[in-house]
Amino acid sequence: MRRCVLLGLFLLIGLMTRRASAQTSTVPYDTLELATGPVDVADTPEKRTAALALLEQARQSLSLHMPGGPPFDLKVSFSSSGTTQYSGAGQMEEMWASMSQMRWTAHVGSYNEARVFTGSAGYDSNPHAYLPLRVQMLREALFGPVPGRFPYATIRTVAATWKGVPVTCVLVSGTRAEPTSGTGRRWQEEEFCIDPKNGLLQTSSVAPGMYTVYDYGGAYQFHGRVIPRQFAVTVAGATALQAQIDALSDLDAKQPNLFAPGDGMGMPAIVIRGPQRFSQVLKSDPQMSSAPASPVIVHAVLSMEGKVLESEALQTSDRTLAEAALAAVNNTQYESTSEPIQREIFVNVMFRPGEPASNTQQ
Repeated sequence: MRRCVLLGLFLLIGLMTRRASAQTSTVPYDTLELATGPVDVADTPEKRTAALALLEQARQSLSLHMPGGPPFDLKVSFSSSGTTQYSGAGQMEEMWASMSQMRWTAHVGSYNEARVFTGSAGYDSNPHAYLPLRVQMLREALFGPVPGRFPYATIRTVAATWKGVPVTCVLVSGTRAEPTSGTGRRWQEEEFCIDPKNGLLQTSSVAPGMYTVYDYGGAYQFHGRVIPRQFAVTVAGATALQAQIDALSDLDAKQPNLFAPGDGMGMPAIVIRGPQRFSQVLKSDPQMSSAPASPVIVHAVLSMEGKVLESEALQTSDRTLAEAALAAVNNTQYESTSEPIQREIFVNVMFRPGEPASNTQQ
């Protein structure tokens, strides 16, 4: 799954400037935020090559959706919670031969789906149904924990420790980010903390406030890949998703009709795209005039029509700000698309103190 850093492709609420970004508060404390120390900018060919090589090693160690990879049958059980529409115990199974030949089923709460991809077409047992946010998070943690290559990204690194073991946290942001040093992670950076000795991804964070932790105890050794048996995702300091891989085995992809759509399946299957990141600026209440701007990142999924389907705030220590950010995102009409896709977004909602509250699109 490719990740994109999009700035300015959606309508902004208010005016966003570099000065506003520079005045935002630091990334809030989280026990899983490892990139808190001095930052080293990958500003030489040698540093950049080393950081990219570490990311690629982690990607290849984990990724089951690699071109030319071995066919597999994967069974996962999970539990989910939070403010999303679907929560509780769930299961997912995927049989995969290639990106154009796969079959998966998923169940959580009242959601049930079976999907088949064959050739360039996707078929669903419930056509036009959108994927629950927690199921999308599950699939990204399993199949896209480290995105593709970062040829033009701004890259910085931080030396850290995880469970007493040294790790390197690679911080990645868009080409517009300033390649400066300093201390700690920035709001716009993705974070990948990797054990440099074995190249295994230990923790990752697509945005501050949301962290994925991988547990390699009893890991599956599968055709040169090291697949963690368990992982968990936290949101705003609370566990939102816990998953366990119950079985991982080779798949006989030549079974007759394995990837043929079943009776009642239809098109088009709504496919996943994302995550995407961008910013919105809100004018905050006059009572906050003496306070610094305090960003709140809202994690959401969008329909084809650009409407928010599910959303959650990644920072909730200030409930008033979190609710204001959620309301702003939920009430925004985003860009529509004619493609059968659902988009996962991370909206960095920034507050400008000293001016009346506003929710006006410009």
